[in-house]
Amino acid sequence: MKRVLLYILGLNLIAVAVVLNIRYGLGVAAFSSVMYSISEIYQISLGTASILCYLIFVLLQCLFSRKVTLPYLLEIPLSFLFGWLTDLYDLVIPAIPGPLPLQLVLFGGTMFLTAMGVFLCVKTNLVLTPTDGIVQTMSQVFHLPFSGVKNGFDLSLVAISAVLCLANHTPFYGIGVGTVLSAVCLGRIIRLYEKHLFQREAWALRGQEAG
Repeated sequence: MKRVLLYILGLNLIAVAVVLNIRYGLGVAAFSSVMYSISEIYQISLGTASILCYLIFVLLQCLFSRKVTLPYLLEIPLSFLFGWLTDLYDLVIPAIPGPLPLQLVLFGGTMFLTAMGVFLCVKTNLVLTPTDGIVQTMSQVFHLPFSGVKNGFDLSLVAISAVLCLANHTPFYGIGVGTVLSAVCLGRIIRLYEKHLFQREAWALRGQEAG
């Protein structure tokens, strides 16, 4: 039950952070840049664009690992749930005006919020969001650390967003200083959580064993 509650919390943190990043106007987080670009270019809701991208990520996981597993299939209904959740927060979270320094501080705080959501969803070992699932699959297939793959994957999503906007002759939707910051920093923040929270958990386990 504790794992389920932490997972639900992580899922909500990610959805809230996606919408908050849009509200700041500094560019969306790198991992949601493609979704936001598709939403703006083709005039569909952010949740619908998220569902489309997530289904593609599920397919890519199957191709990379060369198998179809139950965890991959469970990511399909989760894609729809997360899309609906994103649309809900997009509806209820208002605009957040303020000077640029304040927006930068808030965006920085939201990156820690996003990283915690990703960390919780991954470490509870339940159904991953397809964004995290594709990163974990690549990490396992190519034997690379999750946080490092996360950085590279986020940067590739920003590049895809730019190509989409260029191909459709539109502005660079959602791409800004915040996008670059999240692409560079988000994986590193997750690494901090991995390092410090894992150490704390290990110490707690040692204390229980000693007792």
